[in-house]
Amino acid sequence: AVVSTQSTGRHVLTQEFVEGEPIDSFVDAPLALRNAIGLKMLKLCLRELFEFQYMQTDPNWSNFFYNAETRKIQLLDFGATLDLTEQFSDSYLRVIRACATGDRDTIISASKEMGFLSGYESDVMLEAHVEAIKVVGEPFATDEPYDFVEQAAYKRVAKLLEVFAKHRITAPPEESYALNRKLSGAFLLCNKLNAVIPCKPLFDRVYEHKMATAK
Repeated sequence: AVVSTQSTGRHVLTQEFVEGEPIDSFVDAPLALRNAIGLKMLKLCLRELFEFQYMQTDPNWSNFFYNAETRKIQLLDFGATLDLTEQFSDSYLRVIRACATGDRDTIISASKEMGFLSGYESDVMLEAHVEAIKVVGEPFATDEPYDFVEQAAYKRVAKLLEVFAKHRITAPPEESYALNRKLSGAFLLCNKLNAVIPCKPLFDRVYEHKMATAK
């Protein structure tokens, strides 16, 4: 929500009133609307990560309202946010792009740049890390609409946690905890909405915009 600086003082915080309904109240809406909401959530998530480089990191669904009249998603709570460095954002963009193109070497090299890997991992750990990253990037790797219920990617990541617990030799970067919470929250919301969304074109547009503005 927007803070009114003119009406805010030392003891009073005045914010804009936001119209809409909690985003998870649309679980019984028509499929077209559920898909549209899911797509907007993913688009917002990608823009926060790669364009704004500033994320609202609390995926509590009550923090997101959907205004059916304006067809916009409204964010209510910025108490938990993450300011991303350009290097982290660019490296993660390379990781997701590598998932979409099946480039295993880039997944590993970019993961080292970000601090996910030290370079001394066992083959078992490397394979588990690549598989986990592929799961995160999976919705953006297929030209077909992605079924968030049928795929249930988060369940496959859970199976890799035992490998991480036994074989990880370096802690992941601090930013990754908030980032994973936000991404998993967006994916779980799409799962809750039973959304079937063409995600790859969405990521491709974000990637192309990033490449164009970097020149």
